[in-house]
Formats: sequence, C-alpha cells, structure tokens
Amino acid sequence: MNILFYAKGNPIPRKHIETCVEEFGHGYRKTVQDIISRSQPGLTRDIFFQNVAQLMPNFKMTRRGCFNGVKYEQRHVQDPNGQIAACWAACGQAVLQIRTFLAQQNINRRRILVDMPAHSRGQVIINLRRAFNLLIPVCMGKVVNGLVGTSKVFFAVLPEISLPVDTTQWRKVFKTNDYGDIITLMADEIMAWEAQTGYSLDSCDPSPDSTLPSIYNVMAMKARP
Repeated sequence: MNILFYAKGNPIPRKHIETCVEEFGHGYRKTVQDIISRSQPGLTRDIFFQNVAQLMPNFKMTRRGCFNGVKYEQRHVQDPNGQIAACWAACGQAVLQIRTFLAQQNINRRRILVDMPAHSRGQVIINLRRAFNLLIPVCMGKVVNGLVGTSKVFFAVLPEISLPVDTTQWRKVFKTNDYGDIITLMADEIMAWEAQTGYSLDSCDPSPDSTLPSIYNVMAMKARP
C-alpha cells in the first residue's frame, strides 16, 4: 500500500491529502465533479457518451490514438471516429448492469466502494474486471495496450468504483495488468487508512460531487516515480 501510506508504513496525514486535492487543478476537479454529478440519477447511453467525451480531453487522451478528435463542447458530443460508440457497443450493457447493482445497495455513492458488504464488493469487482476486459480490444492502439484508455472510460462512467490509471501507474505503481486487483487494492488501502487515522477519506474533499476513487486518484498521481 503506497498511495495513502509512506514507504515506512505510516499513513499520510489527512491535512496533506486535503492540500493535494485542493492543489491538483481546477480543470480536473471541475471535470470530475461534472461526470459524477451528471451520472448521479443513473447511467444512460447519452450520459455514457457525454462523460467519456468530457473526461478524455482533460486527461489528454484525444491528441492522438483511438480517442483522437473526441470533444464535448456546449453540451454536444463530438465522436468523429465513432470511438465512444464502439466503447458503448462493447461494454455498455455490462456497465449498466453494474450501475444498477450499485444503486440497489442503497449506500452513499461517495463511499459505496468501501461501505458495501465485502461479498457485494467482491462481486462488483468481478463484474468490473469482466466488463473491463471486454473494452480493452476497442481501446487498443498501435503504440498503446488499451489499459490506459479503458481505465479512463470506466472512471468516466462508474466514478464511484473505478480508477483512471496511466501508463506509469500500470508499470511502476501498481505493477499489474489486472484492473480488478487495482480496485481491490484501492478499497483495501482506503479502509486501512481510515482505520489507522480515524478519518473518512471523503472528508479530505469537501465537494459533494466527489467519490473515494476521485480522491484516491489524486494521491495515486502523486505516487508516480
């Protein structure tokens, strides 16, 4: 556990995480708040398209590669190469099923990743891994393996349980190609940090439109070598 903890095993102080969240950047925070807020009532095909189109430029995924040209301007989605449509075709139904299951848990969306029963969390992660693997081939490019783009699509549409993972994080931070393992680690580390500090991680971000993964992602970016 090296995202919310120092190398010697001590938890990173709450105040430091609050500062990191505050300083991470207005553009990122605004985009994340938008995608979380937009999908609060539920997930639909239109919301899937809007969230992916808004998030990808913020993560600089549209300058080249399979998401090249994707934009979200004046509430209109631009998907010139049909990439978002291809993502929806590959995993849309699986994502909707996961979102429906999460809604049935009747738990605060900000904290559902850790507050749902362990057996429910395990089933969600199994289903998330399966859906993730469906999308990887669609996000595969000539010089990328599809893992980065796929993780960011899932963060855009399931921000309560998903984590956007860049190339360095896959290789140097998490050191795995299994998305389910990363989500399991994230949940375990958040619970360990909260148990040791006595604080809730979501208290580090006062915005109502945040989730545990959105806060964890800030610290995961800081943890890159």
